[in-house]
Amino acid sequence: MKQGIYLDNSMTTRPSEKAVSSMMPFITDHWGSPSSPHTMGQDIYPAMRESYQQIYKLLGASEEDDFVFTSSGAEAVNQVIASAYLDVTVPTGKNQYITSNIDEAPALMAISRLEQMGCVGKIVHPDNEGKVTAEKIADAITPRTALVSLSWANGLTGVLHPVGEIASLCQERGILFHLDATHVLGKVFYEMEDVGADFITFNGDNLHAPKGTGGLYIKKGITCSPFILGGIEQGGYRAGSYNIPGLIALGHASQEALEARDHLCTEVARLRDHLESEVLEAIPSAVPCFQNQERLPHCTTIAFPKVTNEALLYALNRRGVYASIGGGGFQQIGLILQSCGFEEKIAQSAVSFSLSRETSPEEIDSAIEIIVNEANRLGRLSEKIGGKT
Repeated sequence: MKQGIYLDNSMTTRPSEKAVSSMMPFITDHWGSPSSPHTMGQDIYPAMRESYQQIYKLLGASEEDDFVFTSSGAEAVNQVIASAYLDVTVPTGKNQYITSNIDEAPALMAISRLEQMGCVGKIVHPDNEGKVTAEKIADAITPRTALVSLSWANGLTGVLHPVGEIASLCQERGILFHLDATHVLGKVFYEMEDVGADFITFNGDNLHAPKGTGGLYIKKGITCSPFILGGIEQGGYRAGSYNIPGLIALGHASQEALEARDHLCTEVARLRDHLESEVLEAIPSAVPCFQNQERLPHCTTIAFPKVTNEALLYALNRRGVYASIGGGGFQQIGLILQSCGFEEKIAQSAVSFSLSRETSPEEIDSAIEIIVNEANRLGRLSEKIGGKT
């Protein structure tokens, strides 16, 4: 049963009922280890193979590429950055790592840790359209650059970065390129050869898979050292007992995400646009952010200049509308917008709304009414208080 109107799907999504159902037999009945040489372990292989095929289809990966099933997108990002240090920095001395200041915590913090080991983290800023461009990356690159690590799209603003151009630049310079595709998979049409990334990571619970799931794609021919040592599981890429139930669920969630991609790109995008247009019509002072940029079909950020975003988020929460201003693994939306050139007053009044394939028209209509009422109420209160000072 749904509780409230959930518009924070860039943070996490409700686990799919089919995905959860698919994993249960592998908790209660088929609980053997695939590393074992006996029937209890070997009988699990067909289901594992099917799940891997579903994940590969979602990614658009070739059978010759490698895939590591992880406990989260954060683990996958950390493996990429740690392996770049072991496989590139240690043997060659190339010690510069590039990311953006609007990226998410795993990449920023993993690169910060490398700085304690003599590496150099270079932080690039987005342009006024919210994009990290190839030109910005080119300006940051030096002969000592080992890795460029970026999110494919920002999960709060929805803005997509020109990753194909950045990938071509990295290939020309002989630099590894990592993309976090958490917010893109199942929501954008692409061909893997046009993306050109050496590593792609994602978080499973943003795909309606259970928490504790994630993945790392490794392009054919690219070296990637293990992050967790202790065995030869997953071809030596990640030691430890397989989370078979999680893998099975992620496979089902991947299949559902692929099947729902058309729906995300059409109907959910229409609902997102409806939310924007109705709010802006009712509140003319509201500011849509990056409305004319190439962005994800399910995300919008709207600023309400007469109120602070923390106050509006709290008010919406009390009315059962769940949105976001960042936090957790995200940067604060206000800091992101200020980095993109927005005035501080506007940036600190912005709220991000992210839909899912489960979001209904009725929920959006109800959310619009609540958002408008609460923003107007807080705006009047702000003016009243301001008039007394």
